[in-house]
Amino acid sequence: MIYTCTTNPSLDYFISVPSLEKGKNNRCDTESFDAGGKGVNVSIVLNNFRIPTVCVGFLGGFTKDYYLSFISAYPNIQPLFTSIKDNTRINVKIIEEHHETSINAKGPHISDEEFKKFKSRLNNIFSDDIFVLSGNIEEEIKDRMIDLVYELSKEDVRIVLDTDRDILEQCLGAELFAVKLNDTNLGNDDLKDYARMLTEKNVRYVLYSAPHKSSYIFTKDKYYKCGNLKDSLINTIGSSDSMVAGFLYGIIRGADCAESFRYANAASLATCMSNDLGSKEKIEEVFENIEIKEHE
Repeated sequence: MIYTCTTNPSLDYFISVPSLEKGKNNRCDTESFDAGGKGVNVSIVLNNFRIPTVCVGFLGGFTKDYYLSFISAYPNIQPLFTSIKDNTRINVKIIEEHHETSINAKGPHISDEEFKKFKSRLNNIFSDDIFVLSGNIEEEIKDRMIDLVYELSKEDVRIVLDTDRDILEQCLGAELFAVKLNDTNLGNDDLKDYARMLTEKNVRYVLYSAPHKSSYIFTKDKYYKCGNLKDSLINTIGSSDSMVAGFLYGIIRGADCAESFRYANAASLATCMSNDLGSKEKIEEVFENIEIKEHE
């Protein structure tokens, strides 16, 4: 089973405006809500592949039920969120013609008791299951989440991290199945040097992608490169999460590293070419056009 974890999900409120004028009363043309969260995005793309996943994390307050109503639309996602007292945050996305302005809320407080209940939701996770930890982690639970990664690693759970660099580097003493990098957590480091360091620290696969750039996957012995296929981007939101989902889809089907990397790029590209996360049909359509090169 694949578990995806989003510790600070959001109910995303999208509004479009002709133009945004500061200090004035702006009226929107359209508005909509959606369930936000990097781990949730991974689950949605895997749902599109008809792969079941379990979503864990924290939901609470008056936004909880509305959030879950979006998740219920996906038959292959089992929501197993922990209920908390505080409200799940609402993020505001203001869309102009060529710009998107985000106002992201801080998120709720998570008590010790609530975190214990969250951990109890993972009692049925077994060796060889996959645990995907995605997105930023609130400071107040950061140390406990790092401890959880070590505990799950000792149980031979396959850990996938797509989170900030500080957490990643504090987890390098554990066996990590895969790590997803982007320009933010790469910083000023050279990609190949940093990836080599990670693979020498028992990270089996290191994935990298960024809009308008080539993507890579590194192992201890070699790496693969996929050229930039995103010249005509419609949407980059969720493309990184789609890459993680596509890679895992390949892995659980028994594909090797190269083939799984092709699925990763197909899923990412399908999302970039869509107004939503990539569908199975769109991913399969672009898969045949994905070419990767092996490097020693």
